[in-house]
Amino acid sequence: MGTRLQLTYSKLIAEIRRLSLEKRTGTIFITSDDSHVVRIVLNEGQIICLVFDVKHRGYDAISFIKTIKSGKLEFAEGIFETTQEISLPSTEEIFQLLYGDDDISTTQVPSNIKAIIKYIKKGLATYIGPIAIIVCDEYIEKVGHLETVGDVFAMLEVIAPEIENIEEQEKFKEKIKNDVVKIVG
Repeated sequence: MGTRLQLTYSKLIAEIRRLSLEKRTGTIFITSDDSHVVRIVLNEGQIICLVFDVKHRGYDAISFIKTIKSGKLEFAEGIFETTQEISLPSTEEIFQLLYGDDDISTTQVPSNIKAIIKYIKKGLATYIGPIAIIVCDEYIEKVGHLETVGDVFAMLEVIAPEIENIEEQEKFKEKIKNDVVKIVG
């Protein structure tokens, strides 16, 4: 098993997204601060099983997963079960649901996405210099494209750790999120 990381909900989802984008196979275990257990099985990056505690499976588990404030995440490479009998939405739809179907995160990014990405690169560059362009381009190359505000927020969660100071990371993410919401709002 990998390292146990204590993460906020948005960082948990971003980490699951990262593992999915890397086309990993294995089981993600999340233990929430209030002692709930989530198991998410990935097969070559696709979510094939979702379980919240023992009784909530598949689509039903999503609304319970969204109640988590923070928790510890572990990833067991190559280990997965295939007992999921309940059909699931596509992996992309699951991420959209996990980011929140009742907020701005599922809003389509306007046609000026290139301007938003340029703005993010410039903002990140104030903290880490010109390498920010490479960090952002590598993320976009791995993901393929950004279509929703949730996609932009997921990108922020993945690239922000390039900023060493945690307070500055949070400041960067908060500013970009607020500005993106203003742009699409």
